[in-house]
Amino acid sequence: MSRILAVLMLAVFSIVAIAGDISTEDKAKAQLTLAKWMKSRSDDNGRFLFVDRQTNDLMGGYSANVHPMIVPYKDGTVFVCSEIVTDKGDRVTADFLTVKVGDEFKIVEVIMNNRDSVKKMMGM
Repeated sequence: MSRILAVLMLAVFSIVAIAGDISTEDKAKAQLTLAKWMKSRSDDNGRFLFVDRQTNDLMGGYSANVHPMIVPYKDGTVFVCSEIVTDKGDRVTADFLTVKVGDEFKIVEVIMNNRDSVKKMMGM
């Protein structure tokens, strides 16, 4: 059990170290991009519809993170990693592949409830 904990801690510290390579300004811009993107795709109550990639069901939910984690991927792209609280009260992962275009960020891919896929993409 302690071996698993050590591996998990190493993975977390590696991600935190890598995320430090992103400027504070770019982190803020990426987070703001996510907030605007979510708002533009939510109903008047803030409910966001998405396809759960584990069940392939249409789901509804609400953003659960004020400050999502920013993780560099490659070629200047970053994952903005967040969570959604579903209508049933479950928390699911929400990972937004984001690219810097000029002075702004754009979301180019959304991976809902499939963190294992993101980890594989990152070689974890």
